Amino acid sequence: MASSTYAIYGDNSIFYTIYSACIRPYITAETVVLEIGPGRGAWSKAFVHRNCRKLYAVDVVTPEHSGFWKHVGEDPRVEYIVANDLTLPGVPDQLIDFFFSFGVFCHLKPEMCEEYLGAMFRKMRPGSRGFLMIADFDKYERCRAEAGRLSIGRFLTEQTRKVWFPAKLGYSFAWRYFRGKMDLEPVSKEREHNLWSPTANFGWYHWGVERACKAMLQAGFEIVERDVEVCHRDPVIHFRKA
Repeated sequence: MASSTYAIYGDNSIFYTIYSACIRPYITAETVVLEIGPGRGAWSKAFVHRNCRKLYAVDVVTPEHSGFWKHVGEDPRVEYIVANDLTLPGVPDQLIDFFFSFGVFCHLKPEMCEEYLGAMFRKMRPGSRGFLMIADFDKYERCRAEAGRLSIGRFLTEQTRKVWFPAKLGYSFAWRYFRGKMDLEPVSKEREHNLWSPTANFGWYHWGVERACKAMLQAGFEIVERDVEVCHRDPVIHFRKA
C-alpha cells in the first residue's frame, strides 16, 4: 500500500485500470514496443512481464539517473535510448507494433508533442496502435469540480452503516478546512506555469483532446478512442496507424 499521486481521486487503482485496458490485451511475445519517457520503468516492467519481443525505451535522462535498470532488471529485449531531440534516433523505422507514453507529453509544450507525432508515425508499422496520455486542463478541472462524485469521499458518504460515521465526519471536516492540502492543485490556461516543479524545472502544458486528435489525424494516424476514460483526471488517447 502506498499513497496515490492522484490523491483522493485514486481510490479505483487507476494505474491497474490503465494496465488492464491499455496494455494487457495488446502485448504478446511478438510485440515490439516503443515507450517514450519510461522514467524508473514502472510501465516498462509491465511490458517485459507480458513477454514482449522487444522494448525501445526512450528518455532524456540516463538509465543510471532514473534507476531504470535497477527497477526493470537487465534484459536483452530492452534497449534504452537517451534522446537529445524529438526524432526518436536509434528506433528503426516501420518496426513498432505498440506505442505507449504516460505522464510525459503533459510536460511538453503542444508544439513539441506535435513534432513527436511525425517521428512516431515513421517508427510505427501499419496496423500498429498506441496509447498516449496528455494534459487537458478542461478535464482536469472537471475532475476537481466533481470531487463529490469521483473521489474517495463518494465511498465514505455512500456508506450507511454506523461504523462509518466517524470516518465520514472526519473526512467532511478535513475536506472543508484542508481541501487545499487534500485536493489536486488547480490549473489555468491563462497561467504560464502550472503544477510547476522548481527542482525538476518542468510543469504541465495544456494540449487538449481536440488539438491532440487533430494533430494525430494530420500526422496520418486514426483515432480509435478520443479518451479511453481510464482515469478521471487525464485523457488517454487510443490511436492506430492504418
